Formats: sequence, structure tokens, C-alpha cells
Amino acid sequence: MRCKNCGWENPANKAKCEKCNVSLTVVSASESDGSNLESNPKKTSRGCSECGYPVREGEQSCPRCGHLLGDAKPDEEPKPVETPEPKLQETPAEEEPKPVEAPEPKLQETPAEDEAKPVDAPKPTPIVCESAEKACADTINPWVNAGAEQVQSPKCSLTLISGNDDSTNRYSGNVIQLHRGNTEPDNQTITSKTQAELVFENDKWYIQDKSALKTTYVYAGEKKELKPGDVIVLGNRLFEFNCVSTNHPE
Repeated sequence: MRCKNCGWENPANKAKCEKCNVSLTVVSASESDGSNLESNPKKTSRGCSECGYPVREGEQSCPRCGHLLGDAKPDEEPKPVETPEPKLQETPAEEEPKPVEAPEPKLQETPAEDEAKPVDAPKPTPIVCESAEKACADTINPWVNAGAEQVQSPKCSLTLISGNDDSTNRYSGNVIQLHRGNTEPDNQTITSKTQAELVFENDKWYIQDKSALKTTYVYAGEKKELKPGDVIVLGNRLFEFNCVSTNHPE
């Protein structure tokens, strides 16, 4: 709702003007659109230079847009901003092509008469004694593999014992991991991972079970040393061996 006193546009639910605190009354349609203020020359002197809203004399700011009003005259129109004229870029004059200097032709030098090159005399063929060749063949070159010790890896083998087929698997190395692939590929009772491990220590071979189901055993074909915890297979039964001290019999 527009205030009759100052022309400030207030919300519809306001009883007093937010700007001049004068009681608001119902105005006609002609007064609500600002025509009353514009037609009354005594109450208004100029329009806002920002939004054109009619402003009363003595007002320091526009009641509609809040634009600060200066000392400009009411009918003074804002001066148009002069836009600078674009400067024309000077087109550079076309450069005249420089003449290409043709290279001077080089005079071919006439080759001088070939001088006679001296003929190299053939080198004499050294005479080698057969006994010297044999001596060289038996001599060891001290600069080849000097100080290198030739150590051979220990070797062993496993022979499959069956009724129809006997095959031998050969291995070399200080540590050999036995599995299905390098023992018997078609045997599903041998694990595809590590079934057992052969270790060569102190010029002796040792075997240790590495399978998850503990199914690696050694046949006691001769007298074997037993240690506590060793498993003995008798038929289809497993027995764990433990020794009893002779000083404290049970």
C-alpha cells in the first residue's frame, strides 16, 4: 500500500508507513500507481534518476529504490556516456620480397694425378710347433673365472614303483619341494602345492612333511632313528612315538 504522505510503497498488512510513520488509508487505483503524486506539482519536484519514481521536495533518497538523490535539477536528464571511437589498426605495408641471392657456383677442382701407392709387403706366416699347440690346449687361462669355485649342486632321484611302469624323477639343489607336478601329475592323493621338502645338509638328505593332511611317510626298510613326535603307520592306523626317560620310569 502506497503512503499518501511520502509515497513509500508499504506491504499490504502494514497500518503505518515504514518511512514516515503516518497512518495508511485505503487509496484509489489512481493514487496507488503514483498518478496523484505526479499530477501534484507542489508535492513532487522531480523523478528519481534511477527508476523514475516521483520524489517529493526535500527527499534525500528515492522511496522506491533507495537511490541517493543529489543536487541535480528535477528535469535534468543523465548525460549519455560517450563511447570512445575505436581506433583503426594501421595495416602494415606489405613488405617487398627480398631477392634471393643465388649461391655462387663452386669450381670443381680437377683431381691431381693419382700417385702410385706403395704396395704392402705380405706379412710372414709364423711357424707354430705342434708340441706348442698341445701345451697351449692343456694350459688354463688364469684370467677366465679367476678365483671362482666350481661347486656342483647336490642331486637325487625318486623312482616310481608300480606293477607296469617304473619312471624316475631326477632333482638337483639344496632344497627341493615335492608336489604333484614334479612327482606324479595324475595322482590326486599328492597335493598340487608342497607335499614334502627334501633338504641337503652336512652331506646328508633329509625329508620333512609339508602337506596339510600330513600324508608323507618313510618306509622303515632298515633300522631308523625315532624322535619324540614321529608318527608310525601300522596298517591303516597312525601312532605317535614318544620316549620315556630311564631315570624316571612311569
